[in-house]
Amino acid sequence: MNTTQLKRFAQEARVKLLQQVEAKLHYVTSQDTAALRGQVATLNNLNNQIKLFGKQGVIDKVAYTWFNRLVALRFMDVNGYQPIGMSVVTPATPSDVSPQILTEAHSGNIPSELNIDKKLLFDLLDGRQPSGNPDNDVYRMLLVAVCNNLSHLFPFLFERIEDYTELLLPDDLTSSFSIVNDIVTGMVEEDCQEVEIIGWLYQFYISERKDEVFAKKGAVKKEDIPAVTQLFTPRWIVEYMVQNTVGKLWLQNRPKSRIREYMQYYIESASDNTTDYLKLESIEELTLLDPACGSGHILVYGFELLYRIYEEEGYNPNEIPGLIIEKNLFGLEIDERAAQLAGFALMMKARGYNRRFFQEEIKPNILCFSDFTLDEDTVKALFKQLQILLPITLEEDLDLSRQATNLGSLIQPQTSIQTLEEIYNQLTGALESSDLFSRPKIQGIQKAIAQLIPLHTKYHCIVVNPPYMGGGKMNEELSVFVKQNYPDSKTDLMACFMEAGLTSIHPEGFLGMINQHSWMFLSSYEKLRGKLINNFQFDTLLHLGPRTFPEIGGEVVQNASFTFFKAKPFNKGSFVRLVDFENSELKRNKTLEAIQNPKCGWFYTKNQKDFEKIPGNPIGYWLSENIVNIFDNALLLSEYANVKQGLATADNNRFRRNWQEVAINRTSLNNEYLKWMPYNSGGDFRKWYGNQFYVVNWENDGEEINAFAKSVIRNRHYYFKPSISWSKISSSSLSVRFYPQGFIFDVAGCSIFEKEEGVNKYLLSFLNTKLKEALIESISPTLNYEVGQIAATPVIISNNKKLHLITENCILLSKSDWDSRETSWDFKQNELVRFKSDTLEKTFNRYMEYWEEQFFRLHSNEEELNRQFIEIYGLEDELTPDVPLEEITILQEETTIENNELVFYTDEVFAQFVSYAVGCMFGRYSLDKEGLILANQGETLQDYLEKVDRTEDELTFVPDGDNIIPILDDEWFADDIVTRFHAFLKASFGEEHFHKNLSFVEECLGKDMRTYFTRDFYKDHIRRYKKRPIYWMFSSPQGYFNVLVYLHRYTPDTINRILNSYLKEFIEKLKMFRTQQEHIEVVGSVTEQNRARREIDRINVMLEDCMQYETEILYPLATERIALDLDDGVLVNYNKLGSAVAWVDGLNDKKTKKKVRGFDWIDVTQIRD
Repeated sequence: MNTTQLKRFAQEARVKLLQQVEAKLHYVTSQDTAALRGQVATLNNLNNQIKLFGKQGVIDKVAYTWFNRLVALRFMDVNGYQPIGMSVVTPATPSDVSPQILTEAHSGNIPSELNIDKKLLFDLLDGRQPSGNPDNDVYRMLLVAVCNNLSHLFPFLFERIEDYTELLLPDDLTSSFSIVNDIVTGMVEEDCQEVEIIGWLYQFYISERKDEVFAKKGAVKKEDIPAVTQLFTPRWIVEYMVQNTVGKLWLQNRPKSRIREYMQYYIESASDNTTDYLKLESIEELTLLDPACGSGHILVYGFELLYRIYEEEGYNPNEIPGLIIEKNLFGLEIDERAAQLAGFALMMKARGYNRRFFQEEIKPNILCFSDFTLDEDTVKALFKQLQILLPITLEEDLDLSRQATNLGSLIQPQTSIQTLEEIYNQLTGALESSDLFSRPKIQGIQKAIAQLIPLHTKYHCIVVNPPYMGGGKMNEELSVFVKQNYPDSKTDLMACFMEAGLTSIHPEGFLGMINQHSWMFLSSYEKLRGKLINNFQFDTLLHLGPRTFPEIGGEVVQNASFTFFKAKPFNKGSFVRLVDFENSELKRNKTLEAIQNPKCGWFYTKNQKDFEKIPGNPIGYWLSENIVNIFDNALLLSEYANVKQGLATADNNRFRRNWQEVAINRTSLNNEYLKWMPYNSGGDFRKWYGNQFYVVNWENDGEEINAFAKSVIRNRHYYFKPSISWSKISSSSLSVRFYPQGFIFDVAGCSIFEKEEGVNKYLLSFLNTKLKEALIESISPTLNYEVGQIAATPVIISNNKKLHLITENCILLSKSDWDSRETSWDFKQNELVRFKSDTLEKTFNRYMEYWEEQFFRLHSNEEELNRQFIEIYGLEDELTPDVPLEEITILQEETTIENNELVFYTDEVFAQFVSYAVGCMFGRYSLDKEGLILANQGETLQDYLEKVDRTEDELTFVPDGDNIIPILDDEWFADDIVTRFHAFLKASFGEEHFHKNLSFVEECLGKDMRTYFTRDFYKDHIRRYKKRPIYWMFSSPQGYFNVLVYLHRYTPDTINRILNSYLKEFIEKLKMFRTQQEHIEVVGSVTEQNRARREIDRINVMLEDCMQYETEILYPLATERIALDLDDGVLVNYNKLGSAVAWVDGLNDKKTKKKVRGFDWIDVTQIRD
């Protein structure tokens, strides 16, 4: 099945239908024609629907209704299932253009089953009845008649069309551009051989709506829940779940059944000798429920498996489909669209096994929830009037039924099923004597009770792919409900469905489910896990991990599929670990391999009571007996250290900055108490030291954050203390770093504080060894490392002094690496300057030799630490000390690993050198003194001289005087950036080898210096400083004029100087050059004249760009003398200069600018377009 093509077709069909239905709605509600005046009742109904659901709601409903109907008709056409014996949307042969039913009408052949005005039809075809498009009008009549004829077979999908849905049917139904033609070409015959196409089309139809809803922040409205939670389950996982529930239950009752031969995903229970199983006298007794059935995918496969069982039991093949539909399969759904298709899919499956199935008029047991609309007082009054007792429990159940489309299968009725049935029957009797006013109310209550009964029923097997929705996305009513009724699983709807499912199955019944694996590990599900471990047998589990669903990539959605037996645990469970297999198809193949060969290495059996030996009860089925014993016997990390979460500012844009953004004299980098304090906020995968990017506003002991209502200040008395820390959310495995005193830490930079001196360094080394994979990642394989999980890590303390020395060396090596880049506040000088030799090539070789040695020293250290800790924990038979080179976290920007060798990126190393050179040009750095020089607001060249303690004549390299450096396509200015770089290169490496050194730099960068500066430098600077640049590019609209300015040296006069000393001068130079070319155009040779004309054209474009920049952008800004406050941060300040500065995605694009305008802590009138 070509799902890519189907997705494109479904999405395009949705857009077309929405547009055409909207156009038709506009027409019928704005026109006054004789035809419309004859449909007053229909128009009144339409207007009532608009009042109830809004125009867009009506448009959506009519569009999906016709999509579902046309898709269904096409499927029946292809498979020859049309009761009238001819195709309705499909031509009879590939050479025909019109649908077969229309072609037959031209021949006078109208199916007798259709209730249609044949006289009008033939008058249209013969021209006796005027029509602008008789074929289209006739086909509309035939299509509506067919749908009405099918209503007795499929009342859930083909309701009689005598209302506004017919009125809003698109006009064009027969042209090559019609939606009918799209359906035929979009659903190719090969794809229509399996009814699963219905489910795929539904998912794809709503996929764009799903994206729209997810893009919005906040809770999901109840009407949008189906769109955001619909996910089509891969067929092989459906087979696994059904085979290990329905199939297993049947084999418990019929151990000699050959049905096992048809179940390739069946996993034998670790021990099947129990006599405690659900006894069935007949296959007709077995019930299978999907409580969130969607388009019926699970039930369709359930039908297939049940058919084989019935067949083996000797039933008449023609009777089997009806029995399965009537007795075995049940579905619940909140989405009308999906429920329609689920019912249709089951009917098609049954028809495929029995040609006469439609004649039996058996309807699928698919219940689509609808909200109960009668208010409480009306209900009480009606029951009093009918003299029927209204139990309090039923009042409560009916109240929940008012939110039925929001709560769905999670409703657990309090009224007994006997009482519900009795009251339903009493209401049926009351209907006979009721008046017209009471009748619809009685029927409404009966419908609500009819929805409660299946929710109270116990089923033998439940199999479901439940909705996935975290608490943050739940609307208020849903959130309150799950907190009250599912306190142990309230974190996500999928966990609530686990609890609800286990409640709704018979004792000794089976629950099969696929959901996200977070319930297995996260602390928020600890109570749920305890309940499951102690009350239900874990029979089988496929730990699928990421990329289970082909259409969902990445690591975020990680799945598990499982089957539980509703009985006290008595047996080991079977677990298949598939997390390391990279796609759904490979996971499928590895599942089959594990079933055939349990010794494959990823098949495990485990007593679930062992999970209770691990803190938090994680489902660590793969852990060895040794590791379980370590958890059971060792002291926890929390015995040796305090593990804490820190500050949650609740508004990082307001309170947090990259440290480079603000003035260094307002930043507490040396334990002073200034405004901006070092802030540990997690970060990327990095061990030992680093990820020191941020500072936080802690002026006056955090006065402003304290006053901010949404901020949460946790564990304040641990602030500024030395710690070790990890990133709570990681894209890789756990990595832990040392932080010296002076840091505040936040919720993402969770921290550990030793109780006794020296413990932290020991824990640091332990947490960076391979034991974290065996211990910590068994507790939290979700890439979300919570405080409680780290605190629960078993720790065995050793007094081995060698460990301390190795750990100190690891920290030192990592710190040296971190400080080698200018993004560290302890940066001294560029590494190539530090390893200076007579030529840059020799310097670079020295640099590589040194850092390769450091890299492999760290690698050796980490392997030795692994060796030591493996011995301490007694895991020599389970772990090896080997560390992949890719997991060494120094030189991450400068190197890669190829064929197990360290390879340096020469372009990155020299991009860092060029960046340092630019820093020296602006005076941020100096060749005469290490570290930061000019890093405060408004500092000048005079400040520079004072800080390096030299006169200008004594300087090795003189910074730019006016803080403006042109970056242009040619040497238009004597002090442009290329000229300055040449001067820097001479100053830093001497003049003797200048040309050789320059060539080497350009070779390493892969381009000449002017090309690098004009095309790549600013992009590199943006990347290096994480979209918070400190050197700003003032750039004309087309980029022909560019100058670079250092933010910290910016003054209100800077723009005026750019305008008068650079832009205007550049314009004059361009004009002079154009005059020269105009002269050549007159007196030069033919070749010279042609070249001159091209140059004139180029200069004219440049002049137009520059003059627009002058008059429309720079001059208005220059007159305002805009001041910047570094404390506001780059995000705010950059946007104060509007389009004067270069466009940067994520900094001053339209979306980001809109966000900045929403800041309530700045003067938003200063933000310019």
